[in-house]
Amino acid sequence: MTAPDAPSPGRLFVITGAQAAGKSTVGLALAEALSKAVFIDGDLIGNTVVSGKDLITEPATVGAIEQLFLRYAGALTLADVYRTAGFDAVVADNIFGDYLDDFLEIAAPEPVHLVVLHPSIDTIYDRDAQRRKNAYRDGITVEDLWHTVEEHTSRVGLWLDTTSMSVAQTITRVLRNLNEALVDTADLADS
Repeated sequence: MTAPDAPSPGRLFVITGAQAAGKSTVGLALAEALSKAVFIDGDLIGNTVVSGKDLITEPATVGAIEQLFLRYAGALTLADVYRTAGFDAVVADNIFGDYLDDFLEIAAPEPVHLVVLHPSIDTIYDRDAQRRKNAYRDGITVEDLWHTVEEHTSRVGLWLDTTSMSVAQTITRVLRNLNEALVDTADLADS
């Protein structure tokens, strides 16, 4: 008796953008649209820390940055477990500004289908008001994060202004533009 062939590894999708940009909603819908996929919510990974949690503030503390990188590594490790079994993995998290470059280095050398959701400031305000949790507190504003995404985030992957797009339209756009979303992190692993 021969062992069955190992499945081809699944793809890694990463959905990011400012808080309330629609990452979790789009990420879950994308996973549901794929034939065999898991959805990994960065907030759930981050909330596994039950004591001693350091939240990102301005300026960020060393402890908060360490925990953020642990959150990223935890999400990628879980994604790798499922990808090895042939599942596509969709990770949704707050990964922007300089932290996007750090995340891609942690993900290296795996190719990443990166999607940056970048709706208007007014749309983010509207979406945040409709959520059970309010993402903007402790002096962090929608404008601050929107400008961080706009001005301080590497222009890699597929950037979508989802201001007038439904979730279904967003998923269709992602699936039609997989090549544009693809970020080759192999070069990062070599440096």
